[in-house]
Amino acid sequence: MTNLSKFAVLFERGFKQAIRPYLALMPEFLMPPFYFIVNSAAFQKVIEIPGFDQVSYLQFYAPVALLIAIFVSSGATGLEVVTDISTGFMDRIFLTPVNRWFIVFSKLFAVGVKSTLLVIIMMILLTLFGASFHGGILGLLLIFLISFIFAMGWAGIGLFIAFTTKNPRVLQSSFILFFPFSFITTSQLPLNLLTGWYKTAVQLNPVTYILEAIRSVLIQGQIGSVYLTGLAVALGFALITLSLSAITFKKSIIR
Repeated sequence: MTNLSKFAVLFERGFKQAIRPYLALMPEFLMPPFYFIVNSAAFQKVIEIPGFDQVSYLQFYAPVALLIAIFVSSGATGLEVVTDISTGFMDRIFLTPVNRWFIVFSKLFAVGVKSTLLVIIMMILLTLFGASFHGGILGLLLIFLISFIFAMGWAGIGLFIAFTTKNPRVLQSSFILFFPFSFITTSQLPLNLLTGWYKTAVQLNPVTYILEAIRSVLIQGQIGSVYLTGLAVALGFALITLSLSAITFKKSIIR
């Protein structure tokens, strides 16, 4: 069996693990539309604030729903790895003639594909709810690219915690990271309407730039500096989290 075939087998196994049992996908399909419906209805008067330059709050919030889809679809990666460790699957795979890094990268690739597919599904659903997206085919491909990269980066946090603690309770508790990373952003209001420490925190949050990149393409149809900045931030974020997970994975192999 070639290396490519081995990687494909591990990818298939990782993808199936990520989508099964199917009932476990319920939060991933319900949370993004829920946030979209509730917030777009609750804050629709925000468009009357001077300086808010969007046609509707529904349109403004649609990319946030896509970002939440990425968060929830890739957030369980660490828990899946801990399950593999606790059931002995990881030990058994170590005994096979397979590149150790295939174990990690095939899983991350599966997570990236799963998150991108969920983004596509959410875009279709949000369109049915009244959102419209611009940017054309190229814009869609660029959104899928940044979604894929950020999904792997977010999954990298779970992998780091999984290889470090090997504790499912710690992994479950780490879900709390979703809130500061997703809400201390321009998810509720544009940056020009924010002030004080909150604005500073939003500017320090890497997810802000990823969200603005998605907005710039899907709402404004622009593929320029805002998107490129977001893409660079997504790559940097993924590089950091995946480097940390790789270091802890290597230590777990040595042990």
